[in-house]
Amino acid sequence: MLGAFASAALPVGALQLPLAVYLPNYYASHIGLSLAAVGFAFTFVQLVAISFDPAIGIGMEWTHTRFGRFRPWLAASVPVLIIGTVAVFLAKPGVGTAYLTGWLLVFFLGYSMSLLASTAWGAVLVPDYNERSRLYAWLQFSGLGGAVLLLFIPPLLTNLFHADQEAVMHAMGWFLILAVPLTAALAIGVAGEPQRPRAAREKFTWRDYAGLIAQPNMRRILAANLFLTLGPAMTGALYFFFFCDARGYTLGQANILLFLYLSAGLAGAPFFAHVAGRIGKHRALGVAATLNVVTQVGLLALPKSSMLLMAPAMFTVGFIANCYPLILNAMVADVCDQVRLDLGHDRTALLYSLMTCTLKIGSAIPVGITFPILGAIGFNAAEGAINTPEALRGLELCFVTVPVLVVALGGLAMWGYRLDRRHHAEIRVQLDARDEAVLAEEALSIERPIATTLAETGTPP
Repeated sequence: MLGAFASAALPVGALQLPLAVYLPNYYASHIGLSLAAVGFAFTFVQLVAISFDPAIGIGMEWTHTRFGRFRPWLAASVPVLIIGTVAVFLAKPGVGTAYLTGWLLVFFLGYSMSLLASTAWGAVLVPDYNERSRLYAWLQFSGLGGAVLLLFIPPLLTNLFHADQEAVMHAMGWFLILAVPLTAALAIGVAGEPQRPRAAREKFTWRDYAGLIAQPNMRRILAANLFLTLGPAMTGALYFFFFCDARGYTLGQANILLFLYLSAGLAGAPFFAHVAGRIGKHRALGVAATLNVVTQVGLLALPKSSMLLMAPAMFTVGFIANCYPLILNAMVADVCDQVRLDLGHDRTALLYSLMTCTLKIGSAIPVGITFPILGAIGFNAAEGAINTPEALRGLELCFVTVPVLVVALGGLAMWGYRLDRRHHAEIRVQLDARDEAVLAEEALSIERPIATTLAETGTPP
């Protein structure tokens, strides 16, 4: 069942690679938009898309159907994502900035709906502390699997079939168009969604977010999510500059190292889910951040242009760094239980919408931080440019120093976190007892009118 549920994350995970690496280049080099226009469109849309998640979170809390809160939203995301994918990936040369901006907004809306529905749904699907780590490991595994599959498309088509850039982007688009409805149907058809007691259903407003952000454990998780998204995203923004310009690798070798980095997460996800079950999620996150700092710094100690040494090093970094989402999302599921016990209301969708907000913020701002630093140290990013040794050394330090400091802050954000396995078990006992009492009262409220009607008509029960 977990595999079927997690399949919905496969296209969502696959989307992240073209959004960050391929689509901006495609619209600038093939579609014909200027670099400034492409940069404006993607930056504007990513900033606007941050507001999607709180609104969707409130919409999910207002949703009460016999199919649950989250499954209808996952189903609704399918046509939105397909329409957005057709418009963005299958665009023809000559479209303008308004076209790209408008359809990217549609695309990101579907992306937000799908991502938030699957992550929030997982919190109510599995109530156990350790099983939640396992469930979100499945989601992480599926998402990384989608990214790895999509990473195969460009070299496969260009090397075997001599396809051009347009054919590669169209193939990526068709992969998503087919994967989105198939995986969503599998998840919706196989995985159930527990119904909430009627007493737990109420309206939510924007003001509810302030109290959730102030919740001590959630505040720490949000800080960690921001920093642990921002750090790897910074290295992603500088990735090809670092490996090709500063370290002497070819573009093909850099792509191989990127593939190893992503593939390592497929092994790292179940490993860190196991570690979280043994020592606790917040401690596992601290250990991962510490190891990430050490291995990231270690990249500078390796000789240049050495695939023999860099390949296992990048696999190790990816093995560690790709575990953050699964641990953090599993921790939010525990906070959902704590908040429901303390407030008497279910805030699952709202809490996960805060996570996707910080995820998008951490993904949107790296270029705005790292590129000005590169300019200040005199690095020339133009193709074929010759940079000074000082500029290249500055690039190396920028690739390591700033992201490492940010990741360290993400690990330190867990200082003082208190919601461990023992505390969560106590919360679940109280929640289960209260839910049983509410369900029993609901059953009685249904039986009383029936009994009264039978008595009035003289019909024996």
